[in-house]
Amino acid sequence: MMRRRHSHKKNRPCKRQKAAPQIRPVLPERLGPTQPSGSWTVINPSNGYSEPAPDCSAIPTDASVEQGAWRWLLVGGLLSALLYVVLPYGLLASAVYVAITALAAFAVALAVKTRSQLVCPPAWLLIACALGLAASGHAIWYWLDLHGLEPFPSLADAFYLAIYPLFMVSLWKLGQRAGRDDGALSDALIVGVAAAVPGWALLIAPYVNDPDLSTVQLLVSTAYPVADLILLPLILRLIFLHRARVTAHLFLLSGMLAYLVADMLYAHGNTVGWYAPGGMTDALWLVAYALIVAAIWHPSASVELRSDVSHVEMSGRRLVVLGSASLLAPAVILLTAGVDVAVVRIAAIGSILLFLLVMHRMAGLMRQTHRQAEELEKLTRTDPLTGAANRRYLDEAMAREISRARRLGSPMTLAFMDLDHFKRFNDTFGHAAGDMLLEELVGAWRPVLRETDLLARAGGEEFVVVLPDTGPGEARRVVERLRQCMPHGQTCSAGIAELGPGDSADELMARADRAMYAAKHGGRDRVVLTADGNGDVEKP
Repeated sequence: MMRRRHSHKKNRPCKRQKAAPQIRPVLPERLGPTQPSGSWTVINPSNGYSEPAPDCSAIPTDASVEQGAWRWLLVGGLLSALLYVVLPYGLLASAVYVAITALAAFAVALAVKTRSQLVCPPAWLLIACALGLAASGHAIWYWLDLHGLEPFPSLADAFYLAIYPLFMVSLWKLGQRAGRDDGALSDALIVGVAAAVPGWALLIAPYVNDPDLSTVQLLVSTAYPVADLILLPLILRLIFLHRARVTAHLFLLSGMLAYLVADMLYAHGNTVGWYAPGGMTDALWLVAYALIVAAIWHPSASVELRSDVSHVEMSGRRLVVLGSASLLAPAVILLTAGVDVAVVRIAAIGSILLFLLVMHRMAGLMRQTHRQAEELEKLTRTDPLTGAANRRYLDEAMAREISRARRLGSPMTLAFMDLDHFKRFNDTFGHAAGDMLLEELVGAWRPVLRETDLLARAGGEEFVVVLPDTGPGEARRVVERLRQCMPHGQTCSAGIAELGPGDSADELMARADRAMYAAKHGGRDRVVLTADGNGDVEKP
């Protein structure tokens, strides 16, 4: 994060960087199939599946340790910030500040090293490096300040300014993990450009208008607020992209915003003259470090960042943010115009009122568009009869889960399930009854599966179940429980295939399909597993 700079006349703004650790995902629980009266199901903590074993009990996992770790790190960081404020400014307070920053860098690096399922480790590693630069910059700055030296620019400025490129790249890489942009960058740029107007007036113009600054001093002084204004759209892009309220993301973004606020408070206080080292402004940087460290150590830091939500997600709150940002420029005109420019004042007031009216109208149109978009989005992803995923979404999910399994080195299995004698059922009871059977079937199967699993209708009476983080043995037990849930006494045949090295989605599906047909030829109402990656099948 950034820190301060020194000048022969004024202290100049310098900055600090942040830290962040990592975490592992915990698979959602599966609910077991319908059990006989008086029986119980419990969750096996080793795989997330429900099993009819009455003596199973929860076992602490590494995720529970991580959950406690992030709390201690967050509380410790906040208490350290308070300690820094309470201590009288001097050698001890300076040593505490540098030590806290160095520990934050170490915490991030340790998380990157030890958390195997951390999302986008290179981005976090860049943050760790930036924090290391910040700690070095702080050490140099405090040494100069405690010795009464105020060179500007100083070597500390070189370390502080080097933080920004690392921070920018890390924010960009984290945003890239979400995939589809959905206009988030454009919206973030709108806010960034709007913020540049008051940013120029409050943070940059005082340096530009200072005749006592040399060219180098002017460039270094303005580099800090300019870098802050570049970081702001990158932070907002993450906010707009990661609309799922994941705790780790909220900690990370809160830390980044706290960091920017501390930067801008320092720049303004340094220019006006109210800033003094050892106060709340410095402590706010430590708060930012604590939030970022808590982010990387929170269990949800391993949740894959996705932007597969539709454009409907750009609703009321983002509209308010964009509207408020667009009001900044005319508001600055209104507040800074002299008494002899009444026309400018009237124009500014009129533009604000017109904009508010347009925003009100757009909000009504957006609500209607959202309702229609949500219905369309649902149709493109689900089978209209059963509500299961359709073949199009199955193909997308297969590609995503195969990539995830290979990245994490985790198992993945696929089950191909086909109802037995479905044509006979239709001929006997009618097609309407057959449709009802399929609907009831999907309704009975869903409680058995986790939220991370995918149930899709491949066509007719054929269904595909994608089971991430599940080996073939556990997959077979899950499929057997699905077969026990068949409504109206119907049966089904199933084939199971495990993802092998080099398997494509089509190859995995084909192997599961061959295993399913082997179950059919073996007498139906059974499960067959592929014996190896060549497609051979075991005897049921």
